[in-house]
Amino acid sequence: MKTKNKNILPLLVLFVILVWVVSGIIIYYLVPNWSDRGTVGDMFGAVNALYSGLAFVGLIYTIIMQREEIQLNRQEIEMNRKELKKSANAQLQSQKALQDQVLQTNLTTKINAMSTIINYYNIQIANPNNSAEIVERAKLKRKKLIHAIDELIEGVEDSDVDE
Repeated sequence: MKTKNKNILPLLVLFVILVWVVSGIIIYYLVPNWSDRGTVGDMFGAVNALYSGLAFVGLIYTIIMQREEIQLNRQEIEMNRKELKKSANAQLQSQKALQDQVLQTNLTTKINAMSTIINYYNIQIANPNNSAEIVERAKLKRKKLIHAIDELIEGVEDSDVDE
């Protein structure tokens, strides 16, 4: 459609020039007397009014076309805004999911570290070469770690755990 509109203007200009040249030739050959030619030339005032009217119509047409183009631009801008909002919302959701994943990873790392230390204390408790004092201290520390793991697990909501 844009290509079609671009081709109209040069065609209209050529048409106006063609009409002007043809009218001059017709007047020259059909009206032999110069005074009669002057009278015919005065009649072209009506043609000037016609061309002025056509120019005014062309101006109105241009304004209408620009208005339609502006409306299309506004619609496109509105669509871009909506897409940007969707993109921003998706990015916020992704950021929240990433933060949740980091928290879960930290929690898992803490529990794994505590579990490793509990295994160390289990080895200390099971070792027959250790004194009763070392075994008692290992049992006490293991009990505290198990309690700490229980508190960490109780602090996790069901919605935070992947199914």
